[in-house]
Amino acid sequence: MLTATIEQNGNKRIENIYVVDSHSHLGQDEDGAAMMNPLAPGSGTFDFWSKIQGKIQEDWEETGEQSFSTSINGKTTKISFSFNPYPLTHKILIELEKLGEKHSDIRDKMQYNSFIDQAVVFPFQDVFRAKRPEALYRASNLNISRFTKRFPFSMKLIGYCRVDPMEGEKAVQEVKHSREVLGLSGLKLHPRSEGWVDQASTEKPIPILMEAIKHSMPILFDTRGKKTILDIGRLVERTRTYLKSNNPKLLSHFKVIIAHFAQGNVGDEEVYETVVQPNTYGDLSMLHGEGAGNFFEDFREWFKENDKIKVDGRDWSQYLLFATDYPYFGEIHAEKLLIYTFNKRFFEGGGNLMDTRNILGLNQLKLLPRYNLIDGKGSSNSFKSTLISNPDYEENQQSTYDLALNALASLLSENKIDIKNFHIQFEKEWDNLSENALFTTIHPIKKEEIQLLLYNLVKDKITILAPIKSKKKWNKFGYMYFDPKDRNLFRSMLESSYLALDLKTIVDSLNQIFT
Repeated sequence: MLTATIEQNGNKRIENIYVVDSHSHLGQDEDGAAMMNPLAPGSGTFDFWSKIQGKIQEDWEETGEQSFSTSINGKTTKISFSFNPYPLTHKILIELEKLGEKHSDIRDKMQYNSFIDQAVVFPFQDVFRAKRPEALYRASNLNISRFTKRFPFSMKLIGYCRVDPMEGEKAVQEVKHSREVLGLSGLKLHPRSEGWVDQASTEKPIPILMEAIKHSMPILFDTRGKKTILDIGRLVERTRTYLKSNNPKLLSHFKVIIAHFAQGNVGDEEVYETVVQPNTYGDLSMLHGEGAGNFFEDFREWFKENDKIKVDGRDWSQYLLFATDYPYFGEIHAEKLLIYTFNKRFFEGGGNLMDTRNILGLNQLKLLPRYNLIDGKGSSNSFKSTLISNPDYEENQQSTYDLALNALASLLSENKIDIKNFHIQFEKEWDNLSENALFTTIHPIKKEEIQLLLYNLVKDKITILAPIKSKKKWNKFGYMYFDPKDRNLFRSMLESSYLALDLKTIVDSLNQIFT
């Protein structure tokens, strides 16, 4: 995470910003580019993140802009930045290292990796993509799922599928399979490399888009050149018109990301207009250096002068996604984009920390199906919750929240569970990260998915680990005890629960679920 310490009018506060790379690859491309193992020393995705972090630190040493004074809302403000790992994941990795069994080496492999928290990954134009008959990219999509749906990758990588719309119904069914069976979260389309760039603005891709929309999957279009960007913009308009006439309830689930749109198009209002329309976002991959600084200033000024907030209520930064396009572009490109989202120039040009938060990760998180269309899948069994209590916290400083994470680490190290996914929770609104989460866990033998809610009821003193039958009961903005629905949920969890006062009892309690 990027941590900002803000000092203003004698007061100090800390804000943590979750960082997600919205554009990277996994597999092996026909052109020779490859990323087959994110943990590979030196060339893997996670080491790439560490290199970016190192480059930013070097920039801070040269410029002195790790800390600076600026004006925010008309008030003199000192901002200082640092990097801190996302606590939930970090604490699990620390405990796994202590246990010395399975996954005990992961923390060491990520020790210089405190800045980027997650990344979207999708297939290249893989050399092995056509190895399955169901669809051109079935083998590639399987590869993405096999990586992103097992620990520790499930805590760091968000998988998208890829299809070729020219396959027609095969492509439609592949999108459906990728979401419902493989559990992938988005769709990547590449008109140029698959040879349908001349049909990008036609009706041909719409059935594929519709299938993704049904599952609330963001749709990322790779682009090369202005014409493709404008064609995709026309496709967005055409699809939106179709939805309004045929299924308006799905409009909020239509989310298109136009990749690479800013590089080479700074000041191009026709391109800006294409991105600043409903249902549309732009990823900033390829943009870097002085061009990045110029873009943020020009785009923001154009947006404000033309009162574009009236388009759909979003502010300028809510259209933009940080993206690297790794491994095609390396840590130098990434650093020379990122630094312009939180340097002094960014704030003095009119940006603020909410803009930084939006661009670096929040916009991407908001697009994911897990925060928009929660399915009803869950366990058919009625398992008991584990209520962890420590009334003597002031004396022994043993956090029940940490005990819960240590218990999960213990089960992971013993291969009794795997984590397929986790849902970050927020405190009442999007800009406040919570320490609570929902895990999609899986029984290693029975292969049964179990939704496991981690919730700190009384900070450090009472924590609950509760299997819930349906993800529909999960609330991304947390719970209010005095809300009748929330009270009923907690009542049901507490009425059927084990009381645990130590780690062994917590593990024993969880074993009744995962044995």
